[in-house]
Amino acid sequence: MERTGGVVGVIGAGGSGILTATALRRRGIPFELLEARDGVGGTWRYDPEGTGSAAYASLVMNTSKLATSPRARRIPGPPWHYAKRAEMGDYMERLVDDQDVRRDIHLNWRVEEARPTDTGWTLVSTAAEERSYRSIICALGTNGKPKRAEIPGNYTGEQLHSLEYRSPDRFAGRDVLVIGLGTSGAEVAGEVAGTARSVRVAVRSPLWLMTRRLGGYPIDWIDNAIASQLLPWSVRREVIRMICRLTTGSLHRRGVPRPTRRCGDDIIGISDTFPREVRRGALKFSEGVAQADGNKVRFTDGTEGEFDVIVHATGFDPPTDFLPPGAQPGRHNLYRRIRHVDAARLYFVGLVEAHRAILPIAEAQATWAAAALAGDVDLPSEEEQRATARAEGERALKDFGERRPFIVDWAKYKARLRRDRRSRSG
Repeated sequence: MERTGGVVGVIGAGGSGILTATALRRRGIPFELLEARDGVGGTWRYDPEGTGSAAYASLVMNTSKLATSPRARRIPGPPWHYAKRAEMGDYMERLVDDQDVRRDIHLNWRVEEARPTDTGWTLVSTAAEERSYRSIICALGTNGKPKRAEIPGNYTGEQLHSLEYRSPDRFAGRDVLVIGLGTSGAEVAGEVAGTARSVRVAVRSPLWLMTRRLGGYPIDWIDNAIASQLLPWSVRREVIRMICRLTTGSLHRRGVPRPTRRCGDDIIGISDTFPREVRRGALKFSEGVAQADGNKVRFTDGTEGEFDVIVHATGFDPPTDFLPPGAQPGRHNLYRRIRHVDAARLYFVGLVEAHRAILPIAEAQATWAAAALAGDVDLPSEEEQRATARAEGERALKDFGERRPFIVDWAKYKARLRRDRRSRSG
């Protein structure tokens, strides 16, 4: 059983952190919520400079309001709509106030280092301030540390990561290369195509793509909780593959590379603007970058071009550099994908990916973590937790492949977390 008593430190005041604070508040567990920026909202807190958030001006949720809403508070508006950036920013502010967590938030407190102690953890800020906690919960998600593609040679044009993208205005009349074709790459390429002189997308590992709706209905309504618990992933994988082909399958005739992996082994790229621009003939495609010389870029398929700017839509790593090496999260060391099995009193909420909206999953993780901290989850021995964490990681590897170490089968996963709590209460 987890030791009770003392203050819990929650790192990150985005959606996962706010929901974690909500769960702790409901359990009566004292906490402090530490946020590196000057306000709450995480990804959805827009900054025009492109330095603190991946939210761009026209950002829209990839999942419907119905699928995205946590139990704590429904996102306002018709459930079949997709929330825009400003809506989500306002929603986060209201959630903080509704759940009475604002008084325990410390803004502009960026964690530089986390040190394990005999009684918990000590966190050190970039301003050298220290705070000590009985346990810490990292609620930073998977998309905090941008990765860039390696470009051999000497490229002399402008470069930026998709995290820094805000609007297509800066690309007017310019030749643009987008590296990567996940959701960010598709959305940026589709939006910039209407402004730039030319847009080419370099695709090393083609992903499966779909639009947000099929026949006017949100696609995420098809994979509901009942179907997802009853049907094996192998069956649902085929359903998702069929939807991808129905919505974007014809794009290969316009040059979009065909996917090379099993459908579902990576996060599905979702975009409405990208298919339109492809069908309009506004986008060109090449394989990975082979070499750069000045503004000229040569690709592995032998094509080449000159580009004024490169946008790296190449994904992220978890922003957990402040943790010691033995406390870094991985595929096989998180019990229930939440509790670190090798670093005592360390939890993760929102460090998860799924073919589904993340907020409700993060809420389930937060509820489980709060219950564990309150002593209301029967935790097995340390040895059993390690064995379970390894088995869970191996199962995910079999179902989803090796590229996404934190991916879960969302409905079955949430049901497992609920059973853990019920077994204790029973």
